[in-house]
Amino acid sequence: MRSLIALLVGLFLGGMLTVVALNSLRKGTAYPNGVMAVMAAQMGQLDEQVKSKACDAEALAPNLSTLAALGNDIEPAFLPTGDDARFSSLAGDYRAAVGVALAAAPANCEAASKALNAISATCKACHQEFKN
Repeated sequence: MRSLIALLVGLFLGGMLTVVALNSLRKGTAYPNGVMAVMAAQMGQLDEQVKSKACDAEALAPNLSTLAALGNDIEPAFLPTGDDARFSSLAGDYRAAVGVALAAAPANCEAASKALNAISATCKACHQEFKN
């Protein structure tokens, strides 16, 4: 009888520890989650600026600069992946789109919207391919 109880307790504890471990693995680490959270926040702020018609180059520059800086953290945060070369190529596309937006310094909401759509398209392409 003791053996049966010990076996049942062991199975229960093993199952619970497995669930905890899988949950931890699914959540990922703070670094990649942080990079994505800050990128999403910056894109959200830029989107709000476009919606509120506050689209002058000076207002957009801080957020675009932050997005540019975050572009350098993409590979360190997420590599290795199943296809590192493809991932790096998509990260390069993102950096190029942000670079174009910074260089062009969108002066009106139409230009800002086009720049944001180009950046967003690079994010979407990567997420479609690599996000589970």
